[in-house]
Formats: sequence, structure tokens, C-alpha cells
Amino acid sequence: MTQNGNNRTILYIDSNDFNQRLVRKILEPEGFSVEAAADGLQGIKKAIDLMPSMILVELNLAYVDGFGVTMKLKSMQNMENIPIVALTSKRAKVDQERALASGCDGILEKPIDVDCFAARVKDLLEGDRSGMQPIHKTKMLRDFSASLVDQLREKVEELETTNRELAQRKSEIKEAYERSQSANLELKRITKLKENIVAITSHELRTPLSLSIGYLDVLERCMVGETNEEQKRLIEICVQSLGRVSTLIDRISDLSRIEKKKIPYDLAVIDINEVFRQAYQGYSIFVSLRGIKFVNMLSDQPLPVTCDSGMLDQVFSNLLKNSLCYTRDGGTLTARSWFEDGRAYFSLSDTGIGIKKDDINQIFDDFYQVHDHTHHKTGTFEFMTRGIGVGLTFCKGILNELGGQIWAESDGLGKGSTFTLFLPYVEHHESVATA
Repeated sequence: MTQNGNNRTILYIDSNDFNQRLVRKILEPEGFSVEAAADGLQGIKKAIDLMPSMILVELNLAYVDGFGVTMKLKSMQNMENIPIVALTSKRAKVDQERALASGCDGILEKPIDVDCFAARVKDLLEGDRSGMQPIHKTKMLRDFSASLVDQLREKVEELETTNRELAQRKSEIKEAYERSQSANLELKRITKLKENIVAITSHELRTPLSLSIGYLDVLERCMVGETNEEQKRLIEICVQSLGRVSTLIDRISDLSRIEKKKIPYDLAVIDINEVFRQAYQGYSIFVSLRGIKFVNMLSDQPLPVTCDSGMLDQVFSNLLKNSLCYTRDGGTLTARSWFEDGRAYFSLSDTGIGIKKDDINQIFDDFYQVHDHTHHKTGTFEFMTRGIGVGLTFCKGILNELGGQIWAESDGLGKGSTFTLFLPYVEHHESVATA
């Protein structure tokens, strides 16, 4: 048995990375090129592709062991003359005999002897089988065949178990898919129902509301008789209360239009800083009355964006109202704005009650309240007075429509909150509209 022409490629099949590196370190300085495979199937494929001058094979391999690799390769006409050498422990005499019976041309004992390994590989390439003991090949092949039958039976049992598990998983996935489809249909139905309820309720409320406001206006103007001061005060309270109801209906209607992308926008290039300043003017009296400190850190330069000034004013108003409602008297509000990476940023921070980690990603959902609605207060801008949970949803919808984004950050309860938004910055603009 001689080396295959000038081919100096050794294929080493072993899953152990350390052994692979060791064999390379020993053989490559001797002029060999060492290729490695990590399991039996990969080893067979590489042997066919490479046609190496020798194959070194570990017997304990995944998928197909070293005996199976040897028998498969030796059964192929173009591979039968390539020497296959098994690496086994010195004490594993039975394995050595089985390796020879399966077709191996030689044995190299482990652990690898660094001093003589390369020389022994060269000898085996030249067909030297000195030191090999004769074996009872018939008995060994019979025993080996029985072993292969046992291995095959184990593999078949493994495959049957795997197939049963896959069938079970397939059934579970099918059931889960059907449940998700059913849930999706139910969600669509509920969403449609919600849209209809919002639209119908808003429409039906406006008629009696308009009538009530109209009759109160008649009474306030004394068109059906004189009213005393106490009656006028009560009428004024009723008008204000109905005004809040009207505003609430408008908010719910706006939210519905945002979801359907039916809000008409009057777009213009405007300055974020200027829109916020005008929005803040309407809230400054409440900030002052409650002893809250306002820190203005808006940028000195205008931050032009393409936006609907009225919509952006509502966004800032919602953020200011939200911060006022959740910040105790004597707290601090801080407004910042800046330019970064082609975007105009704005943030409003407070020293309020903060937000739990579990609530951060939900506070922008429709009608979501971070506190129990039974603790709801009906004041205007007192601490812990709240609306119905649509303000932040409105902000998110508007900004998303205009190519921006908004998010909230908080270190937890009692540690305040920061709401940050951005809109695309207008690089080249001739003029900036005022809000």
C-alpha cells in the first residue's frame, strides 16, 4: 500500500478540538495538510470530497461511529485503496480487533505519542502493518454485525420516539394556531365594536349636550326671567362641567380618528420651542399656584420641524397636564430641547410619583391608567387628578403619523418620569411659522 501520488492530505475524524489541534501540530511540520471532521457523517462526506492520502478515525463518533465510517468508505471502489487508521486506547483490544475486522488498515494507540506519531503515520502510508496481530475475522465480523443490529435498533427506537414527540408538538402547534386565529377574530370583533361604540356614543351625546348648553345659555342670559346671583353661580358651574364633557367627547373622537388615520393636518414648518412656550402659558398659573418650580432648558436656536402646530400644541398640553397631575406640590418640571442626528428632540421631566417598570410599555395604550380608577379625582390640575387615559395615546398617534416617536423613562416609583419625543428636523427652511 503506497501513498496516493503526491497527495499529502490527512483527514482526521474526531470531535475533540484539542486532539485535532495536536495532530495538526505534529503532522503539518512534516509536510502534511491536515483536514478535520467532527462526526461520522461529516467525515464520510469530506473523505469523498478530498480523496485524502490517509484517514485517521476516532471510533467513538456521533451519528456514525468509526466502524461504520470505515465499512462505508471501504465499500466504495474509488476509496478502497486509501488507508484508514483507527485511533484507540492501548487497553481497548476488543475495539482494535473490531476496527481491523471492519476494514481498518492499521491502529494508532492513544494517548498520542508526540515523538513517534508522525513516523508511524509515514510507515502506515507505505503499507507497514508490522506489529499487527492476526484476528479471528469471522467471529469479529459476526460480533460486529450483531453490534450494528443493536445500534440500528436503538436508532430506530430513537427515531420512533422523536416522531411521536414531533407529532405531539405538531398537534399542539395546530391547536395553538387555531386558538390564536380564534382570538384574533375575537380581537377584531371587539375592536370594531369599540370603534362603533365610540362613534355612536360621541354622536348620541352631542345632541343632548348641545341642548343642555343651549338651555343653560338661555337661563344665563335671563331670556325666560330674571335669575339671582346664587342661580347664576350654579348655572355657570353647570356650563363649565358640560364644557369639560364636550372636551372629553372631542378627545375620544380625535383618538378614534387617529386610529383610522382620518385626522386632517395643516402642515407647516414650525419651531418646537415656540409651540411649547405657547402651550406652557396656559399652564403656568397652575404651576405657580402649586409651588412647582419650572426649569427652562430649551435650546437657544429654533428647532424647525414640519408639523401641525395645533396638534403639536395638544401633544405638549397633554404632557404638561400629565406631569402636573402626577407631581406633588413643590416639585420640579424641566423642559429640554436639542438637535441630534437629523432630529429635533424635546423632553419633559418631573419629580413626580414615577412609573413602575411593568407600566412603562403600557401607559400609551388606550384608556390605560397606572392607578386604580377608584382613586380618580375630578379636580382640574391638582395632584393625582387624571383624565380617562387617552392623552398619551393621542400623543403617540399624532407623532407616529408625523414621522416622530415618543417614549417614557422612569427609575421606578417615587423617582419621577421623563417623556421624550422627536420629529424630523427641517435642515433648509426659509421661514418658521409661529403657533
